[in-house]
Amino acid sequence: AAPKGQDRWSQEDMLTLLECMKNNIPSNDSSKFKTTESHMDWEKVAFKDFSGDMCKLKWVEISNEVRKFRTLTELILDAQEHVKNPYKGKKLKKHPDFPKKPLTPYFRFF
Repeated sequence: AAPKGQDRWSQEDMLTLLECMKNNIPSNDSSKFKTTESHMDWEKVAFKDFSGDMCKLKWVEISNEVRKFRTLTELILDAQEHVKNPYKGKKLKKHPDFPKKPLTPYFRFF
């Protein structure tokens, strides 16, 4: 039951949307993604026959799939990866230098 027009987004359209968004982000993007997102001029992001509102709705849908504790620039890069490989699972990529979990007290005892 997607809203009218939400079902015809191809992968290329989604990548174009993310590219347009990336081009409309200020170069000194250091604030929270919600702040930058709220200042985004969606009519400048609009392309083909997709309106600014449709682009915003699609962005909300895409952004639900990626973690959000970053700037909008970093988020868009993650979203592009997600659009290219949507079925990689919801497990977030771990940082390569992330430490292993410590042993449980049970294992320390033995």
